[in-house]
Amino acid sequence: MDSAATRSFPLMLVLLLFAAGPLQARREGVPGHPAKLSYPDLDWEVPLGAPYRRTLGNGLRAYIAEDRSLPLVKIVGYVASGTLFDPGGKEGLGDLTFRLMRTGGTRDFPADTLDALLERLAIDVSLSCTQSHGEFKAFFLSEFTDTALMLLKQILFHPSFEKDRVEQERDRAIEGIRHRFDDPGPTLSAAYYRAMYPEGENSRLSTVSGIESIAREDLAAFHSRAIATENMILGVSGNFDADSMATRLEALFPKARPGTSAIDFPKIAVAPLAKCVVVHKPITQAYVRMGLPLFARPHPDYYPMSLLNLVLGGSSFISRLGKKVRSDEGLTYSIYSNAESNYAFPATLYISFFTKSETVNKAIALSLTEIDSLLKNGVTADELSSAKKILVDALPSMFRSAGDIVDNYAWNEYYGRDKGHFRVYPAKIEACTRDTVNRVARKYLRPSAFTYVVVGDTAALSAQKPFDGFSLKTLSPARTILPEDIPALRPKPVPVDTTR
Repeated sequence: MDSAATRSFPLMLVLLLFAAGPLQARREGVPGHPAKLSYPDLDWEVPLGAPYRRTLGNGLRAYIAEDRSLPLVKIVGYVASGTLFDPGGKEGLGDLTFRLMRTGGTRDFPADTLDALLERLAIDVSLSCTQSHGEFKAFFLSEFTDTALMLLKQILFHPSFEKDRVEQERDRAIEGIRHRFDDPGPTLSAAYYRAMYPEGENSRLSTVSGIESIAREDLAAFHSRAIATENMILGVSGNFDADSMATRLEALFPKARPGTSAIDFPKIAVAPLAKCVVVHKPITQAYVRMGLPLFARPHPDYYPMSLLNLVLGGSSFISRLGKKVRSDEGLTYSIYSNAESNYAFPATLYISFFTKSETVNKAIALSLTEIDSLLKNGVTADELSSAKKILVDALPSMFRSAGDIVDNYAWNEYYGRDKGHFRVYPAKIEACTRDTVNRVARKYLRPSAFTYVVVGDTAALSAQKPFDGFSLKTLSPARTILPEDIPALRPKPVPVDTTR
């Protein structure tokens, strides 16, 4: 064979294999196009949490699951605490406390020594504080279990809050405050919650003076109130014997004190302070969020509301808002709706997007038109079926591992949900009818009740022409503020009539 034929032989072989591929696939029953692929039904059901649930001898509640697939251990703990309980004038205390429990050293280990030890053994410990719970996580190789648990005990129960580390974390928090409104996205979120919950602990923002006023004594007091065995619930998974791990956890955590572990959240109401709040920021685009009051969970309307949300804007490109405002009109790269899921206080339903300053009125008007159409004609059978499939089909991904199972059930119990919540969830979603979803739409989706929050250039926003009868300039009462005014945003006092 000559050199040219030799060079062409591999190419001929590849072409023959490609040509034979479809024939071989058809002979073996494989469809010739991906659209014709079919899959067997998923034979799966939600795992129960009860087999993993234990109340230990010290009163600690824990979900413990063995997982021998990897030489790892994972611990997740939820703590009855939260930034909702920060004292007035010291907003940021809860967040600082939880971070400094990890970074501020312990009784037996100075901060630098603790950092070095955790790094050398690849033991990952992190702590954080959300509005409605504190949280700690530990992730480590199972061969270092005893050392990791000893260090976790030091971090949780014996933090020392070293002075230089406290100052370092305070400086970091202050620097974050100074730059928190640099970007329009976080500015919009902060302004929205101040507008919807002007008197609520959930919308408070930390200040430089407040962070500077936080002393070590404040940190120690917050820690003392929050970190107690009766205030915690754990999810523990990994390469261990479950009974042996339970014994270790009994030794790690002190005996629970008598009393209830239920968390009593402050009373918070959705009480918009104005019809429209505009935050001036000299940018070429405007960021918009328009919201309505909802409810706190558990609530019988939550499941139909979650389906309605997916139809409206929660399923991105295939939702009504995504199709109309983004795909058809090309007014934004992103528009979505969110029916919030809150257990600590009433939630809101909001629509959020960004667009050019000169098309804000148009984007809002088109969104309102889609809402009017939904209210008039209701959701379609196909829309409802698709929304149900999205929610139900997402459930298996929540329980992919033993760690997922114990973490989800620990979180489930922390917020007081029924122990069979995940098992009955698919049936409750499937039971939602078009009539139910449409009833919920008429009850909560009231266009006249929207509160509008916009971050953008006020001159450009004011120069817009009305679109289809809508204009930001006609909304009243309205407030125009600067980003630095957001933390102090309050309802205007009502004048007292002294003539009566």
